[in-house]
Order: sequence, then structure tokens, then C-alpha cells
Amino acid sequence: MIQNDRFEMLKRLCDEAGIDDWVGEIDHTATYQSNKQKIMNRYGLSGFEVDQEQKLKKLEAEAEDREAEAPEDAPTSFEEQMRQQSGGTKQPADTIEVESIDGGSEQPAKNKQQNTQSNKSPSGRQSQKSQISASASLSLSQVRNKCLKTIEEAYAETQPALIDALPGTGKSYAAVEAASTTETPITILTSRGREERYAEIESWCQTHGLSSKVLPSADKDCPTFAGKHGSQLKTRFKKYRDLGVTVSDLHAHWSPPCQNESRCPYQSAWDFQPEDYDVIMGYYTQAYVDKVTENRVVVIDEIPSDAFLTQFEDPQTPITNFLQQTNGIPFPNYHSLIANKDSQKEETALKWFENRGIDIGGSKQILDANTSDYHIHAPLLVLGILISEPLGNNWSRASLGGGQVFAHDQNGNKMSVLTPPTLTNAKNVIALDGTPTLRLYDLMFNVGFEQKQLLSDPEREEYIQDTQNLKIVQTELKYIRPYTSGSSVNVDRDEALLREVIAVHSDDPSVITSCKALRKLKATNIPISPNSTYYGNLRGSNELAKKDVGVILGSPHYGDEFIERWSALFGFEASGTKTGTAKSYGAFGDELLQHMRENEVLQAVFRFARDGSGATVYVNTAAIPPWLPREIALGVSRTRTSTEREIIDVLSNKGKASGTEIATKVDKHPNTVRSHLRTLQKEGIVRKTGKNKGTQWHDDGLSNANKYGAVDLNSITNKTYKIPIREIGDKIELKDELDMHLEQYGIDQAERDRLIGDVWMTDHRT
Repeated sequence: MIQNDRFEMLKRLCDEAGIDDWVGEIDHTATYQSNKQKIMNRYGLSGFEVDQEQKLKKLEAEAEDREAEAPEDAPTSFEEQMRQQSGGTKQPADTIEVESIDGGSEQPAKNKQQNTQSNKSPSGRQSQKSQISASASLSLSQVRNKCLKTIEEAYAETQPALIDALPGTGKSYAAVEAASTTETPITILTSRGREERYAEIESWCQTHGLSSKVLPSADKDCPTFAGKHGSQLKTRFKKYRDLGVTVSDLHAHWSPPCQNESRCPYQSAWDFQPEDYDVIMGYYTQAYVDKVTENRVVVIDEIPSDAFLTQFEDPQTPITNFLQQTNGIPFPNYHSLIANKDSQKEETALKWFENRGIDIGGSKQILDANTSDYHIHAPLLVLGILISEPLGNNWSRASLGGGQVFAHDQNGNKMSVLTPPTLTNAKNVIALDGTPTLRLYDLMFNVGFEQKQLLSDPEREEYIQDTQNLKIVQTELKYIRPYTSGSSVNVDRDEALLREVIAVHSDDPSVITSCKALRKLKATNIPISPNSTYYGNLRGSNELAKKDVGVILGSPHYGDEFIERWSALFGFEASGTKTGTAKSYGAFGDELLQHMRENEVLQAVFRFARDGSGATVYVNTAAIPPWLPREIALGVSRTRTSTEREIIDVLSNKGKASGTEIATKVDKHPNTVRSHLRTLQKEGIVRKTGKNKGTQWHDDGLSNANKYGAVDLNSITNKTYKIPIREIGDKIELKDELDMHLEQYGIDQAERDRLIGDVWMTDHRT
């Protein structure tokens, strides 16, 4: 018998020989070697042996290596895998061996949700409204207690720690509780404008008897910034703040109306003693204020993204203004600097910086000049140009000292300066993240974090499936579907999927997608939950925690420039190659790609079922972290045309009719109508009786059919672990299984081959 992973090698051999029906060419009762030799002899593939034979041998060796490394009971074919999952072996399909959280012996963890054909409703859809629960060996309280102990230990250490804890493990709450149990003063920093988060943390502090303070915000606490003294003054103040001028310097220089009678409420709110408070909370950039970090443990709640990054879309203007206002640097303007940076003038300019250091930008120079054509970082841009080194992809990079980094996109003439906060006087720095990228944290804070993964890999699987009772169903096997720009959004396909989810669950799903895709969906009459949201508005949010059905449409992608910029800040060249699942930016760039894409999809998945109540989440993108356990469904095989929908309406109303009768009703040629009817017949929702002129078409389940597309949410397998093809070297195909399902929905062979194409397949040895 031929093992499953050898079929791909025989297919490649048949392709080389020009054999279209490669399945028919193979003798399934013979061995792989005999089949290979027969094909080579029959078709005279002498030239093949020189080149392709070597590739086949390499694939054979890799397959043998995988077989050697696999457990003794690992299935060697797809059929064997399916038999195991259907109960044909000692270990049932709904059982997985997991390591207990206490480090004890391995115990079986029962799946809370099962997918069997017996669950199907008369329409052919699998009913998923009710969820079967079983006691999990890994309880939510156990997970959260372990999270608390991990954070308590981190507070007692001096080594900065990145706590890698999946969403829902209670890490933010534990950070507050640990401040109480260890009597450690902490400062929690999160994203700007998180008023509901501050209120939540304050309530936790009250629970544990801790005093707390929310740091003031100029936009909320200063009447001038809030616009109470006119929009013109508000705009002026915000513009200068964007140029790097501190709020305190603005008040001191211009004496705005908010402090005419008494001190500005914002400034007064800073008159406090940090030691009076157990917990201080604010936004990321307030880490620049030494007063709130000194002798305290600084807790970073999720990654700050670009909070410490200043980007210049037009650096020419601030650089020229700085050069024209500065004596001692022999470049009159930006163009002169770029053209002559490698000349004798460069040494003179560098000497100027050497004498003054890099901390030379200040609010006074900007305010005295009374110009908006300057920036506090303009000197750093000049220094960066002088000392930067090219990376090879039209980006250059320079380390400016003190953790500050400069990056220059020479193609787009854009520049960036990363300025990490100085946290050397903090007692320690602890970062909390559900999907962390360690090197980004190291760069953003200029410290070396030690990553602490809260749960082992087996525990993570059990936590997802059993503790949180989270059922993840992937409905897109091939396409990444980058939805950020909105140009790739396919509303028709999305509507077909959403309508099917609504029919199966009898509930309007909460949707997570891009902001532009969400706008397009809301412009239609598709019934989705009003608390549907978008990527970029997820981290730390609990709004969807009680929803038991969700749909994730597409994946985020902020463009090549995002990955190129952050790679450059690290000192790496990154250039995108290929597309879709094969898209790559090089080893380091791919790490950032996963941070931007797969990690955000995972964050979206975990917005649901955060308290163990359970949820079913459909993920319509191939951009899923490889380790994530989930099921596979075919999803949308095709969308229906307007003509097909009209035919469905007519036949639903009449019950039965001839093709000619239906054609008259929908005003289409009878041949066109018959073609659609045959497709619906293959789908199993239309039945034909009689012959020739006596042919009648009958409604055979149209009332239960999805009018917007052929959609199947039934899982192909009970539980699937998937990894990208490029990571395993060779794929183990579900081709026959997928092909059978697609054929049932009237998909022709060419389209079936395209859909099956380069899917990510099951790695049964995981």
C-alpha cells in the first residue's frame, strides 16, 4: 500500500510525464517504488533522472525522517487518520493527552464539543446551538492562580519579564492582586483613552484595599486642550504638542486662559506624591515621566505598538528649518545634507553633535521661533542621516544612543525615530501579553525581557478547547484575505458565510474584521451583532466575552512598509516576496508578519468565551497561528448569482415546475435555467423527475438552502492541527475528502482543483 505522503511524489512524476489522470495511472495495490519505476520506464523519463530524480530522493529522505521521528502509533495514511478519529483505535477522537497544570501525570481531557454526522439537522447543516460540556481537568481558577503566582514571582525579581499568557487568563487582574499580596507599588501603563479600563482597574484596587490614581490627561483635564476656550486655541496647542513640545512648556510659555484665575486643573493633577498610591495607571507615553516609574514595578498592559515611534512623512521641512536656525553645522538645507553627507562637512557636523550630545532638542527653540515647521526631533533626523548605514533594500538605520533608533525609507523619503522611555530607576518592568513578540518589547523599552510562557503547549490546547470551551472552525484554507485596505473585501462571499452562521446558530453573530470591511457590511442589510468590531480595537477588550458565536472575516495587513520600517529599526533588511500564504519578508520580517497578522487573528478569536462559558468562532482566513487547534470546514464553496436566487424563489413557491416554466418566470433562456437547476440538483436541494418534455423539477429542501451561496460549516474532522506547507516540506493531502464535498455542491473539476490547490493540510504527527 502506498503511504499518503508518497502520492505527492508520484503526482510530480506524472506531471513531468504529461499524464493528466495521474490517479488512474497509479496501481494502488503496488508499492511506491514499483509505481515510480513503471512510470519512468513507460514514458522514457531519462532526462528526469538527472534533475527531478534527485528531488524525489530528497523528498523520500524527508518522508523517511518524518516517519522515524513520528510516534509508533502515528497514522501513515489519511484513511488511517480518519479511522482513528472515528473511534477505530484505542484512543477516541475526542481525547487528547495533556500535561496537568500542576506538572503531574498526563490525563485525558475531554472535548466539550463534538462534531458528528448524527448532529446534522434535516437541512444538512450541523446544529451547533447547544454545546456539550464535560468537566475539564484544567480549571479556569487553576489557570488564574498560576498567573497570579507567576506575576508575584516577577514582582520580587529584578529581571524584566514578559508574561506570555493567553487572553482570558486574568493577567491584568492578577497584576493588581499581586500588588496587594506582595505589597509592591506598581504603575500600570496601557493605551491612550482607555477610560473604561481605568475604571475597571480602580474597582479591582478597591476589592484588594489598594489606593489608586489615574494620571491626568491633557485632552480631558486641561480646559484649553478640551476646547473650552475655543477651537482655534485648542488646535494650536495640539499642533505644538505634536511637534514634541511638552504640555507644561506650552502652559508656561503662553499662559492660556485655563490658568488665568487659578492653576490649570491638568497641572494641578500632577501635584501628588507617588508613594501615596499603591497603584498608578496611565498611558504608555507617560512612562517618560520619571516621577511615576521610579522605585515602582512598571506593568505594561499589552504591546504599545507605535506609542514611542515618531514618524515623519515630510522630513525635509523640519530638517531645513533646524539647519537654518543652527550655527556650526555646514549644511544650509536638507538637500545639501543628503548630497554632501560623505564629505569633509560631515566631520564638522559630527563634531558639533559630539560637543553637544544628542539631547539637544528642546521646546524653547520651537516656541521662541513660533513656527510649526520644526520638530523637537529634527536634530536627531540630521544626526541619523549623517551616521546611518544602508540595509540593502533602500532603507538605512542608525543607533542614536540611549536606545533611540533612526530609520530612513529612501524610496518614500520617510523617516522614523524610536525613543524608548528610560526605566532604569524602576524597580522592575513587567509586560503582559496574550500574543507577544519578544524582540519588539526589547526594542521598544530598551531592556532585555525574559519571556515566561504561562501554560505549556499541551496546557494551552486544553485551555482553549476545554477550559474556555472555545470551538474554532476555519472556513478558509487557502487565502489570507488581507482586509485592511478594503480592496480585497468580498461582501458577497462574506454575506453567504454570515447567513449560514445565522441559520445554524439562530443568532446574529458578532463580526471582527477590518474597519473598512465592517463599514461595507453595515452598509448592507446583513444582520450582524451591533457590538461587532474591527482589528486595532481588540486588545484588552471584553465586550464580546458573553457572545457565543463569532465570525472573523479576513486578516489585518498594514502594508509592506510596516514590516520594512520595524525591520529597519532592528537593523534587518526586509523585502516582501510572493503572495498569500507563501508571502515572506525573510526570517526576521516573517516574525513581524506573524505579529501583525496571525497574532491579531488570535487576539480576535479570544475576544469570545473569556470566562469559560464557551463559544463557536468561525475564522475566514488562512492566517491562523500554526499551533492553534481547530476544525476545518469547507465554508463558502461558491456564491449564488442573481439568476440562481430567482430560480430558488420560483421553485420554492411553486413546489415543482418545468424548466420552461421557471425560465419564463425569471426571464432567462431555458438552457441557462436548466444549467442552474442541475447545479442545485447536485447540491441536493432540487430533484428531477420525468424525461424530455415531461421533466419536472421539485423543491427538495430549498427552504433550508442558503440563498446567497453554497456554504458548509460541518467539520471535515473532529480536531485538526495545521501547519503551513512550507514548514513541513511536503503536504499530506485531504484532496479526496475535500473533492467529494465540493462535488456535492456542483463545483466543476477545474474549480475544485483550484480551491483545493495549496491548502494548509493536517499534520497528523503533531
